[in-house]
Amino acid sequence: MSERIVTWWAGLSRRERWLVGIAGLLALAVILWGLGRPAYAAFADLEAQHRAAIEREGRVAAKLQLLARKPAAAAPTAADTTPVDQYLTQSAGEIGLTLDRNEARGQGQATVAIATAKAPVLADWLASLEAQGFVVDQLTITPGNDGTVGMTAELRRGGQ
Repeated sequence: MSERIVTWWAGLSRRERWLVGIAGLLALAVILWGLGRPAYAAFADLEAQHRAAIEREGRVAAKLQLLARKPAAAAPTAADTTPVDQYLTQSAGEIGLTLDRNEARGQGQATVAIATAKAPVLADWLASLEAQGFVVDQLTITPGNDGTVGMTAELRRGGQ
């Protein structure tokens, strides 16, 4: 078989050898691209799945922390003694949220707005506020174009 290829190759002119060589290189490039492209896509997909798993693990850990907390005692907590607008700014900042509007509305009430946030983070923050005795009187959540959400809410301390 190799003798036949050598004989065939020897029978080609210099120009034909160049053309066959270039065609072989192009065919090799197409084969490598055909194998490399799906491999690259698979690695990119694995990386995205890994990031999503890490984010889910963080949310689960935060929820476990909330569940592990003991119920608040009858003594006043920091949430009860701090002005509501300051407390909301601080608690939002602790988890990476930025309040675009934070207006105190009387004793123990506030209106807050967040322009962009990830929905799970926002829901966890609202759940933690409710666990601390806050009541959400009004809530409006609007989806954004980039996969985030915006929120406007009226909050008050429970019992007020």
